Amino acid sequence: MRAASAPLSDSIEEYLEAIHRFSAMPRGASTSRLADRLRVKPASVTGMLKRLSGLGLITYRRYHDIALTEEGERRAHDVVRRHRLAERLLTDVLKVPLDQVHEEACRLEHAVSPELLPRLAAALGSPESCPHGHPVDAATHDDTIALTEAPPGVTLSIARLDDETPEVVRYLAERRLVPGARVTIRELEPLGGAVEIEAAGHRHTLGYRLASSLRVSPPKRRRTS
Repeated sequence: MRAASAPLSDSIEEYLEAIHRFSAMPRGASTSRLADRLRVKPASVTGMLKRLSGLGLITYRRYHDIALTEEGERRAHDVVRRHRLAERLLTDVLKVPLDQVHEEACRLEHAVSPELLPRLAAALGSPESCPHGHPVDAATHDDTIALTEAPPGVTLSIARLDDETPEVVRYLAERRLVPGARVTIRELEPLGGAVEIEAAGHRHTLGYRLASSLRVSPPKRRRTS
């Protein structure tokens, strides 16, 4: 029960948040992916994973999958909620540009106490998603699809931006390819080629990887009589 009662350090929270994020992706969490995202050496990741395992927050064996335990997932969801509400505060109240909010929220999330969190949510109008489109409640079921999985010629709404790196968000924001924007695939080259889309009367050509990072609401199935 040690992990449930002891406060967590900022670095532990960062690891839990990153593991939670990677766990939702096809390749899952790995030492190298965590090292890249957190900008630390693989040896440092290995040491922290052993520590997290000892705290009962993850299950981990070297060269095997890294997974959050039930307690680890609960704590990760708490960090994610604080982060996404902090992003809302930055964009909705402080008017910080979208490409800057992720890094700023990474610093703010650790300063929000459990007592302050519900007050912050209420003051912001209890938002359901962050400015990038991710649900504030990390346990929310994800029914979105990658833009590259969408059928050509069908207009869909961007639900979220999976890649939150400043350069990518800035590029997309300048083209108004943000959550809520309506987009239509006009041409999808085979074998992971370029994707040509139309949004607000303008055409844009995106690389396959960038297009895949845009999540859209799936098209509604037509009712059959």
